Amino acid sequence: MNYSSLNYAIFNETQLPDGAKILDIGCRDSAFLQGFAEYFPGKISYALGVDMTDKGFGNFKYKKPIELKVMDCSNGLDLPDESFDFVFSKDMFECVSNKDLLVSEIYRVLKPGGSVICVNCDWDSVVYNGENKELISKAIHAYAVTKQGWMDDLDSWIGRRMFGIFNRSGLFKSSVTVHSVVETEYSDGFFGYDFSKHIGWLSQENTGALTAGEYNEFISNLESAAESGDYIFVKPYYIYKGCKK
Repeated sequence: MNYSSLNYAIFNETQLPDGAKILDIGCRDSAFLQGFAEYFPGKISYALGVDMTDKGFGNFKYKKPIELKVMDCSNGLDLPDESFDFVFSKDMFECVSNKDLLVSEIYRVLKPGGSVICVNCDWDSVVYNGENKELISKAIHAYAVTKQGWMDDLDSWIGRRMFGIFNRSGLFKSSVTVHSVVETEYSDGFFGYDFSKHIGWLSQENTGALTAGEYNEFISNLESAAESGDYIFVKPYYIYKGCKK
């Protein structure tokens, strides 16, 4: 796994017992499970990743202790009580309507003393620098609030809401930190570059949120900022950590 500063921030918040059984909800592929296995060598006896489709399952070669399963988690977790030491989720809670149910399900599948880490970007707080302030702000906000077809729900403020969602349940001892990914290079493989390309779906799918002309000007602004040395990208991630009471 190519560790970014965010990955290290997540791993540094994680404590695992020997022989740990871990669960990744909304795993996409096995990237984070492999990251945990590499960062905690010999600590993990079983690592399960679940997602609503197997679309990303072939992106990485994975092996024991990692197992991937298709599971729609919006109505609960089809998993035994008290079966995991650690539960992880990244950029998934904003897509689930019944967030309180998922919190209670995470509590149910955790062993006594187990912990959960949920990592979510606060999408409306993403920052790009460029000349056309209004257009750049519009593009970021349009992406943050436009629901994609596969989503059950969408909350662009999910990062700042995660502490409250878990804390009000009374089931966890809660804490939260914020890690901002900061980049000054605009090129393939960087968070900011890749995110700018994702924003393109707003015009490609004719959502009405951003025209093709506006998107092209948005990209031109970022490229110009990069050429002049003014480019910066900041993506804030809220890292919620809960310990089962």
